[in-house]
Amino acid sequence: MLKSLRIRNVAVIADVAIDFGPGLNVLTGETGAGKSIVVDSLALAAGDRCEAGRVRTGEERAAVEALFSVAEGAPVGAALAARGLDDAGGELAVRRDLSSQGGSRAFVNGSPTTLGVLREIVDSLVELHGQHEHQDLLLPERHLELLDQFGGLAEAVHRIGEAFEAVTGARERLDRLRASARDAESRADSLRRSIAEIDAAAPRPGEIEGLDRDRRILQSAGRMAALVDDVARLLYEGEPSAAALAAAAARRAADAAGIDPSLREIAERIEAARLEIQDAGAAFRDYRDRSDFDPARLEAAEARRAVLERLRARYGGDEGEILAHRDACARELSDLEDLDGAIREAEEEVGRVQRRYLEEAAAVSASRREAAERLAKAVRGELRPLAMERARLVVRFEPARGPVLEGAGPEPVPLSRRGRERAEFLLSANPGEDPRPLSRIASGGELSRVMLALHVILEGAGRGRVLVFDEVDAGVGGAVADAVGARLARLAERHQVLCVTHLPQVAAHAEHHYHVRKRVAAGRTIAEVERLGEADRLDELARMLGGRGPTAAARRNAADLLAAAASRPRSRGRRLA
Repeated sequence: MLKSLRIRNVAVIADVAIDFGPGLNVLTGETGAGKSIVVDSLALAAGDRCEAGRVRTGEERAAVEALFSVAEGAPVGAALAARGLDDAGGELAVRRDLSSQGGSRAFVNGSPTTLGVLREIVDSLVELHGQHEHQDLLLPERHLELLDQFGGLAEAVHRIGEAFEAVTGARERLDRLRASARDAESRADSLRRSIAEIDAAAPRPGEIEGLDRDRRILQSAGRMAALVDDVARLLYEGEPSAAALAAAAARRAADAAGIDPSLREIAERIEAARLEIQDAGAAFRDYRDRSDFDPARLEAAEARRAVLERLRARYGGDEGEILAHRDACARELSDLEDLDGAIREAEEEVGRVQRRYLEEAAAVSASRREAAERLAKAVRGELRPLAMERARLVVRFEPARGPVLEGAGPEPVPLSRRGRERAEFLLSANPGEDPRPLSRIASGGELSRVMLALHVILEGAGRGRVLVFDEVDAGVGGAVADAVGARLARLAERHQVLCVTHLPQVAAHAEHHYHVRKRVAAGRTIAEVERLGEADRLDELARMLGGRGPTAAARRNAADLLAAAASRPRSRGRRLA
């Protein structure tokens, strides 16, 4: 939700701060008062192109600041994290600084960023109707997703995605096997050589580490033998040995403790030390007796290590990876030795998964065409009260982009993650006109009303964004204006809606009403924005109904409009007249 917008030195606005509320917010005022400047300023905060003429005359710089509240888990959070931008704890603050020379700078949560990043981030929150570059519904690549949402096809499309993955994986395996068949004999010889080399060496996990330890010992074999023999003699075998001396000391300490019990603990410690010395001496003796310090063993260890190092250089970083490579070679060799059978099996698998894909895609294609008819009918029903009674929406299907399935039938069938087709929404505004892409609708008012109708029908298409309508009431009035207002109010139950309007029938449906006016001070024109209370709102609606000087009759009519708008049901599933 857009919480606030501050505009400084943009066109005739010197400094304006606007706090917006949830639901439907409308801006009204005399023609030329500056209502569209507010929308243009929000567009600048959303990354719109900047022109030098937007800076207020006589000023060097202008600035627009927008503060949004962001729901937990919203896509904008991930977008900020992916770009290393600070997450301000549920808020998004964007600022655009403009120069009178035409340049600009962009900031997100206080950090400078590029205009492209600003646009990508804010586009997930704001959709501006009346400025094509910010209208998500105009993008043909979104239309298939929106149609699937409308048709309740999410689960079926997910199954197509799974079938697509299965087909892709099976075809890749078949391609690998066929490529292997072209050089199977030479590849098999190479695999056999690798297996034989590894089997001949028979590496054991941890063997290189053990060889390194043995090499360190054998490189000092003479000194090591002398040291071990000395320790064994001094502790255990000499005359007298440390063990013998410790035993004599332990006996005498025990005798002394028998006379003076206070020495018992010390005597026990001497006995424990005797046992440790005896065990250590025996351990060194055993190590000496079983060790072979023959220098010839060093040559054998070096030779063995060289063999293992060659294997490491060719097949992997350690003995485990070498053995894993050997097993992989054995599996591939097994496939090669029965390559014809493996290819036949892979071809059968490709056939099975392709048939599944075709079945899933055909079912979804039929459901999409049925959903397209329902969507077109629903849009016609929504456009009729919006003074576009002869307009019709057409969903054009074209083959999806992707590789073509082999042997799928007389007609080529593309393979794509979302199925066999792409979709694009087209509109014929008048009888006899060919349907055109939405982006080519010339009238801003017609385009805004089409977008409004689509949003109302597609329910969650806006994903809780801020929807801004600038020209939605262009060229309409009376009952049509009331229908526009009712639909904006309905849409505002799920989204925050901002609407610039000249029509009291639309403004009467608002939950928050802002009046834009111009005044002259010190020879300069200044635009101001005021949030209206109930009394002022009644006067503004009366002005819109009756001209410059609102009459008592105009005020009664304004009160009737407010009462009628307040009494209109706005439940989500309720059909609007």
